[in-house]
Amino acid sequence: MIKYLQFLLLCLIWGTTFAAIKIGSSSTPPMAGLALRYGFAMLVLFPVIGLTRRKIWFDRSSLKMYGIVGFYSMGLSYLCIYWAMQFIPSSLSAILWATFPLFVGLFAHHMVPLEKLNARRLISIFIAIVGVFLILTDQQLVFNIEVLLGCLVVLLGVVMASYPNVYLKAKAKDYDPMALTAMSILIGALIHLAGAILTGQFADMSWSAQNIGAAAYLGVFGSATAFFLYFSLLRKIEVVKLSFVTFLTPIIATLVGLTILHEAVTLKEIFGIGFIFGGLFLYDFKKYYLHVKRLKTFSRKAV
Repeated sequence: MIKYLQFLLLCLIWGTTFAAIKIGSSSTPPMAGLALRYGFAMLVLFPVIGLTRRKIWFDRSSLKMYGIVGFYSMGLSYLCIYWAMQFIPSSLSAILWATFPLFVGLFAHHMVPLEKLNARRLISIFIAIVGVFLILTDQQLVFNIEVLLGCLVVLLGVVMASYPNVYLKAKAKDYDPMALTAMSILIGALIHLAGAILTGQFADMSWSAQNIGAAAYLGVFGSATAFFLYFSLLRKIEVVKLSFVTFLTPIIATLVGLTILHEAVTLKEIFGIGFIFGGLFLYDFKKYYLHVKRLKTFSRKAV
């Protein structure tokens, strides 16, 4: 029961983070915003690690794991998101992030022996690509080069985040989710702090209560809490169940964007996300089918 509550909380948090990023992006340069966000996250994570006497390992494999997650996910991937969110709606960014499992599948094909692509999965990826194409050919995007470029940069961020997840599945034998979250965020914080200082982004930042509040929410909940939940679930929940995050998060983010930020969702975006969701479902169709079958069997036994 606890892991399902964690799963629901993760979906709710990640579904609201896109709007929070959008709120701060208008007057907060990307690397400055990320450095501040990760600073708030570390103010929570490292004291909790100290109070609970968790051990942070510094052996070669652990350092490599921290480095890969920190550089690719906390560093490059989030930089892509923050930069792109200056130009595109939060809901559209979340919709494009629904392609995440498909990029994971492409990396897993080369890194995980039992996760090879077959004809059905290749077709599912093609279907999802059609969905992305529908979104990118929306009339509002074609005639706005900044929005179109923002969408492409978000997709690049999705690719950057996919590799660390496959690496954890394929290479990491055991890890403390909180230690991994804290150390990878520390690496990401150092990257963005150095970048913000070198490019003078802190001087361009608007130090308002709204921006600080958005960074605090994203740091405490969107980073510290969400990634701890995600890395914890990655160890103890079936991959098929965890993949439902990809279905629920864009829906929550779209609803938040509509109600709070008053963002418009076009018909092509709706069709696009339909194709993406269809591709995701087809990609792991057998796993979803077996999971539903097990639930039905369990329900009959319970009755």
